[in-house]
Amino acid sequence: PRKTHKGLRKVACIGAWHPANVRYSVPRAGQNGYHHRTELNKKIYRLGKGGDPNNASTDFDLTQKTITPMGGFPHYGIVTQDYLMIKGCCPGVKKRPITMRKSMFVQTKRAALEK
Repeated sequence: PRKTHKGLRKVACIGAWHPANVRYSVPRAGQNGYHHRTELNKKIYRLGKGGDPNNASTDFDLTQKTITPMGGFPHYGIVTQDYLMIKGCCPGVKKRPITMRKSMFVQTKRAALEK
């Protein structure tokens, strides 16, 4: 766009010549702490026990298996605690604690009501 050679979304004057450093009160780019993210209507597929060696098998499944794949999950490792399997993605990095609660609204869509 027009007139964006040295940047547009920044503070133009970051302080006087002397003192020759930038004050803490001057707004600068960067993150300030964790950001809270809110996502709606996550469908829960499975609740599992952590220490159970049979925690990935179903009632109709004859094989005994755990939820952890061979070699563990990448950048996570082996699942040893209780787990929750949801549909879709989850905000944040691996091992970041998330808060879940019941929905405020009554679900009426067919996709939300199916088992």
